[in-house]
Amino acid sequence: MLEFLRSISEHPYDAITFISGDKKDSLEIMANCYRDRGTKIGGSKLGDSFDIILFRENSDGKLIDPEKFEAILLEPLEYISNMIKIDWYGIIARKTTTSQKFVDTIFDKLIEV
Repeated sequence: MLEFLRSISEHPYDAITFISGDKKDSLEIMANCYRDRGTKIGGSKLGDSFDIILFRENSDGKLIDPEKFEAILLEPLEYISNMIKIDWYGIIARKTTTSQKFVDTIFDKLIEV
């Protein structure tokens, strides 16, 4: 896991956003809890189920290759670390009875840009 993500693991979170920052080669990471946390959906003994939105940026900062899918993650921060290393940005959001509208709205806004 990337060292700067370790502090996030000490606190509860439902969604983590990792996007390019304002300065060249910078990164913004935000961990949040849902206002209405709802009840977890899916998952297994290995981990919780997450909706994942990933995208890349071209040299002009335009989004390319946006995709949305579901996955069970053993360690979400490890997954994010691997995505950051290969220049992907995105959001992972724990699947709950209240999360789908949030995920769909974010993805729809991304593909509009």
